Amino acid sequence: MMETILFWMTGALIFGLICKYLSLPVAAGFIAAGYCFGAASFGDKEGILTIPSEIGVELLLFSLGLKIKPSSFLNIDLIIVFLVHSIAVAVTYFFLIDLEAEPSMKILLCIALTLSSTIIASKSLELRLELTSFHGRLSIIFLVFQDILALLLLLYSTSGNISYEALYLVFILFFIPLIKKVLSKLRSTDELELIGGILVALLPGAFLFKIVGLTGELGALIMGILLSNHEAAETLSKKIWSLREILLLAFFISLGMKLKIDGQTIMTSMIILGAIIVKATILFLLLNSFKLRAYTSFLIVISLASYSEFLLILTSYWQQENLIANDLFNLMVCTVCLSFVISSILNNYAHEIYVILEKFLIRFERSKHHPDEQPHTCGEANVMIVGMGRIGTAIFKKIHNNNIKVVGFDADTDCVKQHLSLGRRVTYADAEDPGFWSKLRFGKLDHIILATPTLHSQNWSVLQARKYGFAGKIIVPIRTLGDENLLKNSGADYTYYPYEATADGLKEILLNT
Repeated sequence: MMETILFWMTGALIFGLICKYLSLPVAAGFIAAGYCFGAASFGDKEGILTIPSEIGVELLLFSLGLKIKPSSFLNIDLIIVFLVHSIAVAVTYFFLIDLEAEPSMKILLCIALTLSSTIIASKSLELRLELTSFHGRLSIIFLVFQDILALLLLLYSTSGNISYEALYLVFILFFIPLIKKVLSKLRSTDELELIGGILVALLPGAFLFKIVGLTGELGALIMGILLSNHEAAETLSKKIWSLREILLLAFFISLGMKLKIDGQTIMTSMIILGAIIVKATILFLLLNSFKLRAYTSFLIVISLASYSEFLLILTSYWQQENLIANDLFNLMVCTVCLSFVISSILNNYAHEIYVILEKFLIRFERSKHHPDEQPHTCGEANVMIVGMGRIGTAIFKKIHNNNIKVVGFDADTDCVKQHLSLGRRVTYADAEDPGFWSKLRFGKLDHIILATPTLHSQNWSVLQARKYGFAGKIIVPIRTLGDENLLKNSGADYTYYPYEATADGLKEILLNT
């Protein structure tokens, strides 16, 4: 058995590395590895992967449940967008796509196809450092609503298995305060907190729900939601979420082993994949109708341009219960995998694609914009700092303390709130947004300091600042000495290496003492 597991893991590693090299999700590599194992008669005939696969999915859903906060429901506009989008897409898919299933099951499948991948979206936003940006926050909230819809689908799918014993689950509510106290005690030790969280997900969550005839996945998700307002929820969710690919390794490999692909399956998958254009278009138009700019709407749409891993979980369950045929299961798995690949590519080049499509997309903008997307002005400020991380903050404080008028911009909303609480003039803005630079009013500005976290963002900002008429000095803190030539060729006046500057400062102190 051990040799078999090691063989599967080695194959998964190889396929995962190939996908990573190609900038594709490693999950697609795991499924591809499983498919190759199954095709070569090295499948899981003894059911070795069944238990770890279930545990992986349960822990993933538990971590998702921890992210579902009551505050998410305060965004009424986004709730309306979500509901209208879900209904419109599901109805369109019902008449557009020919799925060989009973009418009731076809409705469930069409609703499930409205969901987007939380894994792909969050990973892409994380890699682009945009999780806390305005469009990143809206994308995550939208995904939370979709997770709740997935919960309802799971609940509806398992409702036929519910016995009167399910009423005993109500008593879990009385133990929630005790569970929260235990988790609070474990917060001081990372390892114990993680183990405690896993046990909570699997024992009062998954295990008890299985006993009364419900799925463990549903139990883990609900347990996560019940604990979402706990002080440890965020850190615990991040710890489990960071292990998502490892936790789901067995699930993805087992899916691949079950997969049977032929020409007809691939052709139908491509049709369903093409229908994402319909899904994306409806969402884009709805977001614009609520006064979001084309740039924001487009980035949200790109983040959500995939089908969900929940579709894999749901179809896997429906296949086990003989609610859908094997051919339909294969079709859904193939479609989701292809959507993972396409979505990852689109997300990698999201900003570049927007620049190409900008002239067309801005035609759909409303004349009035959302309050968070109004044009920015530098006013009386002489210095503008873009990027209020550690370096940007240090520069801001130094300049401000010398009575120089300075304004800061950052794409991290939490960072902006923190600076505002300290009385600093810092505003939310995305430096990679063409609309930010085109509508920026420079005022009396004579210096721009670009302390954004990536070279791409810095170079883009230099080009845009010059394009829209800034004639003052542009200063860029660089991370490697090799970045200097690129930035100066783009229009930067000065570059400096912060670590070298620190060394020079320490040298002066040592020489003077």
